[in-house]
Amino acid sequence: MSGSASVGRFAHANAARMIDYWLGGIHYLPVDVEAAKEYEAAYGDFRGIFRVLRAYIGRAARAIRAEGIDQLLVFGAGLPTSGNVHEAVPDARVLYTDVDPINIAMGQRILAGQPNVGYAYCDASDLTTLDRAPVERVLGPIRRLGIVFVGVAAFIADDKLAATFASLYDLAPVGSLMALDFDSEMCRRYPRIVELLEAPGLRFHMRAPEAIRPLLGPWRLTSEGITPVGAWRNRGEDADYPPFMYGCMVRRPGDEEG
Repeated sequence: MSGSASVGRFAHANAARMIDYWLGGIHYLPVDVEAAKEYEAAYGDFRGIFRVLRAYIGRAARAIRAEGIDQLLVFGAGLPTSGNVHEAVPDARVLYTDVDPINIAMGQRILAGQPNVGYAYCDASDLTTLDRAPVERVLGPIRRLGIVFVGVAAFIADDKLAATFASLYDLAPVGSLMALDFDSEMCRRYPRIVELLEAPGLRFHMRAPEAIRPLLGPWRLTSEGITPVGAWRNRGEDADYPPFMYGCMVRRPGDEEG
């Protein structure tokens, strides 16, 4: 689900606030709850879907940090709450980005006064929209980059997504890591969900693992491969949660490794 300001017929509902509601946060309005309940009528456990996805983001961020990378760039960030990246890796520098001005304004208010964390505009499908000023201010000179590209790919067509990954490859220094997710074809079992997601005029792209690999270009998959997000580096709670999303991590190899 994207962070677009309107969600279907709920003109003033916000997907990022709905996710905060499902995650037990406090940054939502009655209209967001109303919209969330319509999604829940299509599938009863949206709280579970986003609990599992947020836990995956946390594990991925910590895996990136464990490799010595302390500069993380987040696309389609939604709201920086409820265990989002800077809370998972509090000793890292984190720049959140989103295309939605509502999310950006709320995120900047939530993060006000917090060092080494910022929020800026970027259309994840067009990296030329990324303002380098906040990148330099928040992240500093890039050594190796951790990229979190979660909740975005489902709304980008294959050709543009492959081009975006190629642009990120050019942006990222050797040794950088990127965590991704892709909505699975399981969503086809619940056509009402797809109908709601596409109601604002968006196209919702569902992908099987074999459709994901060709889009990655020169990025190299880590040893975990492409798995359901609940199972990625997880053998505990929610490891067997229904695979609504697949996740993977990819590395930017050196030229001699490519």
